[in-house]
Parts: sequence; C-alpha cells; structure tokens
Amino acid sequence: MKTFLGVILFAILIWVIPYLWQRWRLRYLRGRKLTREQEAILSRRLALFPVLPAALQQELKANVSLFLRDKEFVGCNGLQVTEEMRVTVAAHACLLLLQRDNRCYPGLHTVLLYPDAYLAEEIHREGYVESARTSARAGESHYRGPIVISWADLQRGLRYPEQGHNVAVHEFAHKLDEEDGYVDGRPPFDSSEAGRGWAPVMREAFNELRQRLHLLHGEQGDGEQGNGEHRESGPSVLDTYGAQSPAEFFAVATEAYFIIPTQMAAAHPAVYREMQKFFRTDPAALLRGNPLDD
Repeated sequence: MKTFLGVILFAILIWVIPYLWQRWRLRYLRGRKLTREQEAILSRRLALFPVLPAALQQELKANVSLFLRDKEFVGCNGLQVTEEMRVTVAAHACLLLLQRDNRCYPGLHTVLLYPDAYLAEEIHREGYVESARTSARAGESHYRGPIVISWADLQRGLRYPEQGHNVAVHEFAHKLDEEDGYVDGRPPFDSSEAGRGWAPVMREAFNELRQRLHLLHGEQGDGEQGNGEHRESGPSVLDTYGAQSPAEFFAVATEAYFIIPTQMAAAHPAVYREMQKFFRTDPAALLRGNPLDD
C-alpha cells in the first residue's frame, strides 16, 4: 500500500513541480523592469501605447519584458538585430495579449528578422499533382514554429498606418489562432458562450470579402496559400488578402482592428464587436479618449 501511495505521490510531483516552476518563471520574467531605452522605444513605436490607461501600459510592459527574455531573435540575410527591432516586434506581439490570461505565445521560441521581403518556396497540390513556385513574402508564421518578419515591411506599416498593414500584428494573430491546435480563423475563447456569435459574423464578412475579390479581379481567390504574406492593397478597410482563407481573414481583420480601429468599427461594426469580445480592448474608444466605451 505504501509503495502504491509513493508511486501516486511521485507521479503528482512530476506533474506539479514543472507546472509551478513555469508559473513562477513567467511571473518572475514579467516582473523584470524594462530599461529606459526599451520603454522609450515602446512608447515611440507603438501608436496605441500613449492612449492606454496606466494599468494597461504596465501590463503591456510586463508582457514585453517576458517576451524579450523568452524569445530568441535571429537576423537573416546579414541583418544585425537591434534593440529597436526587438522591442518593436515584442510591443506589437504583446498588444494582442492585453487583458487576457496568457502564457505569451508558449509555442513560439524564435523570431526570424529579414532586412526586406524575402523569397520562399510555396507548394501547391491538386489531387496527385504537386507544383512549387517561389514568391516574395513580407512575413510568415510556421505552425508550432518560428515567426518570420521583414523589418522593412514592418517599418513601412508603421510609417503609413492609414493603410492598415502591420506584418507583426498579422503574424502574431496567426500564432493566437493556432493555440487551440487549429489554424482556422477562430482563436481560443475562454468559454463557448464568449465565442457564440463569432462563426456566423466572421463567415458572413469572409464571404463578402471573397465576393469583393471576385468583383475586383473577375475571379474567386485560389483558396489558402499558406501563411506567407505578399499582398496587394485595395480601397477597403479589410485587405483582400483576407479572402484567401478564414485564417487569413482573422489575421487581416486583426491588423485593421488594432491599426485603423476607427475605420474598422465604422466599416464592419459586427466584426469589430466580435473581435472586441475576444481581445477585450476597444482601440477605437481609446483613440477617442474614452477607454470605458463598450
């Protein structure tokens, strides 16, 4: 009997100790303060930071501190990664985590930064026929793997926010999407009740975007082409790249939600409300100076 109880206790400890260690580690890294340089970069590079309430600013800084110490940044094609790059990427990644219990992208360990758009091979399969082609990309999110970002494209998005493009926000939206094990355009909600209205609203908006793409180009999109981002802009709030798949629609809508929230709320109020339920922030209200708006 004692042996049996000992085995049970040992099994419990094997599960409990790593769990407690991970919780302590996350809390410790979130508690490490950013340097003055890092705080200055955060305030300068993240457009929403100055309008966040003090409590949310502190929460964001804590998550950025964790992100910077938990993720590896690797420069590619000769790019030397600077603190400006690291904090800028971390700031936009952590913006998506505000007011939600999170482990700061637990499946992500590495961020690859390219100086500009890079070439990647795409594989297409139609039945038994497989073809490959090379395309230029601004970013990419690998399932259970690294995120790839073109620094030049991220800078371009920050320089012209009115276009509603931000490759970092886009790729980290994909990472949120995959946390439930599926990259399907539905991020993991805390409860089924919280996400009850998500599917019908997003499905309707996605179909409308596909119809818009059809009208613009005279043909339907090819369907999902992976997570490589290389897009053409249209006149609408939502980039037609989102018509590729529900996963891309979610990523494109997340860009608009955080980068041009006022236009997003006006053009797609139902989508905006559903995203507000998930992200638990209201960027449009923050920009109006009223963070208590529902």
